[in-house]
Amino acid sequence: MNTTAHRWLLVAALYFAQGIPLGLAMEALPALLRRQGAPLTSLAFLPLVGLPWVLKFLWAAPVDNHWSPALGRRRSWIVPMQALVLLCLLAAAGLGVSGASAPAIVALAAIGSLASATQDIATDGFTAEHFSGPALARANALQVGGTMAGFFFGGSGCLLLTGLLGVRGALAVLALPVAASLLLALAWREGAAGPRAAGRLPPARLRHFIARPGAWPLLLAAALSAMAAVTGYGLSKLLLVDAGWALQDVGRVGMAGGGITVLLGCGGGAWLAGRTGARALFALGIGASALAAALWLWLAGQSPALPVAGVWAATALGCFGAGSASVAVMTLAMAFAARGAQAGTDMTAVQSARDVGEIATSSSLTGLAAHAGYAGSFAAGLAVALAALVVAARLGGGRGRVG
Repeated sequence: MNTTAHRWLLVAALYFAQGIPLGLAMEALPALLRRQGAPLTSLAFLPLVGLPWVLKFLWAAPVDNHWSPALGRRRSWIVPMQALVLLCLLAAAGLGVSGASAPAIVALAAIGSLASATQDIATDGFTAEHFSGPALARANALQVGGTMAGFFFGGSGCLLLTGLLGVRGALAVLALPVAASLLLALAWREGAAGPRAAGRLPPARLRHFIARPGAWPLLLAAALSAMAAVTGYGLSKLLLVDAGWALQDVGRVGMAGGGITVLLGCGGGAWLAGRTGARALFALGIGASALAAALWLWLAGQSPALPVAGVWAATALGCFGAGSASVAVMTLAMAFAARGAQAGTDMTAVQSARDVGEIATSSSLTGLAAHAGYAGSFAAGLAVALAALVVAARLGGGRGRVG
């Protein structure tokens, strides 16, 4: 089945599914283990499970260059990696999350993160190769919004489901969309080679990306957008847990924030990018993230009696900022990759830069919170956001060409 509708559904499902393991590792597992009594110093290392997303540029070129003709250039990697993610989630559901199972759960999360990161290389290449013109912009909105929706589903959604179904039941539910996307990939017939068969192109190389004009500004923008946005993701959830909020309530705030990210940040951002330009949208998103960090800094001084309205305002600003800044960066990156001959490798380089900023900042802020308190950590996050805003102003704005 190779219909246009199937292709759109496949792209949306794959991006959603590959965000689930990262959300589980970055948001849900820290809160669940904290509830089990794990110290902040040990939780500071949990975001490192996302390292494959940072390092995937190291194996992006082989993913672009090697595949099975029987399965297709992108499907050769998508199908086995998605199956591995599914197995990891089912195994975690069987084990449950406790002090005794923590090492095995973290190992499964690391394996699932590696598989999702590898799949993302192929999915990005597939998207850049099979969509063009206005369809490419809409596919990019699916790329950013779908991955973020999966992230929130695996993170805050897991916390919400844990309050309703227990940890095992929540993890089993997380496996359902992964299984659905695997079925869609199995039903897709890509053929022996995609529209950009590697046999007609020189082998993909990371150095080819680095040598292209405009590559370095993209890397800088990607890293800065993640650094400015990350404060309100994992660290705020830990603040709410330590303030005595029930996991269901923490999950509800996170899920609402996920809706804002996808609908207003990604959906609204995609609309704004076509009218104000992606660079102006980037500055807007960074500015919203800075305001959110300032609000979280104020809230940290009110703990444990956190004003509910302040929590919701900080969440809304941070999630809108994260979504719109990511749309801006990925719109620029997808257009950049589509103009080249190695879409998977080019997109992976930009995303790795973004993930370096996200994971390094997340781990550093959590570790800082253990020594300087939440206020000190949120103050550092605000400083990062303000620095990113200064650089965003230098990147330029206005209308102009999105790509």
